[in-house]
Amino acid sequence: MNVALCGYGAMGKVVEQEIKTYDNVKLTGIISPKDRKKCENVHDIDIIIDFSNPANLDFLLNYAKERNAALLICTTGFNQEQKNKIVEAGKNIPVLLSSNTSTGINIVRKMLKLISNDLNNFEIDIVDRHHNKKVDAPSGTAKTLAEDIMQETGREKIEMHSLRAGTIPGEHTVIFSGIDEIIEIKHTAFSKKIFARGAIDIALKLVNQKEGFYTTEELFDMDNRKTNKIVNIA
Repeated sequence: MNVALCGYGAMGKVVEQEIKTYDNVKLTGIISPKDRKKCENVHDIDIIIDFSNPANLDFLLNYAKERNAALLICTTGFNQEQKNKIVEAGKNIPVLLSSNTSTGINIVRKMLKLISNDLNNFEIDIVDRHHNKKVDAPSGTAKTLAEDIMQETGREKIEMHSLRAGTIPGEHTVIFSGIDEIIEIKHTAFSKKIFARGAIDIALKLVNQKEGFYTTEELFDMDNRKTNKIVNIA
């Protein structure tokens, strides 16, 4: 799989290093709307992995469609109009928008969908802690977790609390507070590597899909169905 990377900050550099640990993945170039000439020299792209900025969206969508490349967007902070553009791009290419590519967070999402309705009489809060250079608050992941809970419970709002300090890579805690009892579901990221590896693993799945807009959950479910088939045959 040939990868072009958009966004060469701290996260992009980690993705570059992690790609080197895969035998079947190659970084073919780093693209940016600020360097159009360099972008034109990037060839043989199967998929673009984006860890950049919402301002790059139009460039990314056009670049991916022109090269018929799949697009994995791991940037957060998009408004609804931008999200609609991403969904629309699915008419031409495989595209996926993920607020968090770690395996652990996506397992937490499944857990929340399973239990939230049963705990709807509890107070529900989400706390997200990140490094002091993270701009958006609450995080895209916190918003996604809140959306999952609201979808299951019918609530219109989930309280979210953000802390930006030090070098915390990322921590999300969902707190269900009842009378005389508390349930907490917590995910802690100890390094950016989990997001980089998660993005590469998702890209390996997305690149084999036909055009369409996909979610991280859908690709995880595809794996589960495959696993179930193998188990049943055995």
